[in-house]
Amino acid sequence: MSEDEITQVKAGFSVVTVSMVALLNLLIGYGAGAYTGEAVMAAIGLGDQPTAQVEEEPVANRLFKPMEGVFDPDKKRFYAEIGELLIAMPYRGATRHLQLTVQLVGHDEKYMKSVENDAPAIRNGLLIFFNQKKFEQVNTYEGRESLRQETLQRVNEIIGATEKNRVADVYFTAYITQ
Repeated sequence: MSEDEITQVKAGFSVVTVSMVALLNLLIGYGAGAYTGEAVMAAIGLGDQPTAQVEEEPVANRLFKPMEGVFDPDKKRFYAEIGELLIAMPYRGATRHLQLTVQLVGHDEKYMKSVENDAPAIRNGLLIFFNQKKFEQVNTYEGRESLRQETLQRVNEIIGATEKNRVADVYFTAYITQ
């Protein structure tokens, strides 16, 4: 056998080919994430969700606003304690904290007892929700009130509220930012 007859066939890919394919995949993945990341985060409930402007108020929006006349003398009020929550938030290179105590109020005693039984699920949902907030959003009176309204919406979403059975309002009985 001569040297010309002996040929070796290499199996596999060269280092250059593997490196180029890896780099190309990295660039495609980064590009796709940059353009679809916010939509994916919003779809799984972790990002800022855009709000659509609708002239007619949808039923869902009415469900998540505080009920009128919560303190009407003719209405009984029943409370569910969610407890104290402590949330760490990054702020200008440091960690700031929001500490708050959440109470829910409703008008149906049986329903509010069931809500109180769901307190662990509500706490979990609220911790996830509060961890998405920025310290600048919660450090002012306006931010606190906005957070209270959003918390009512989040609680009613978590418990699957209906127009008849829902939490009427949310109270922060302690609210400390530091």
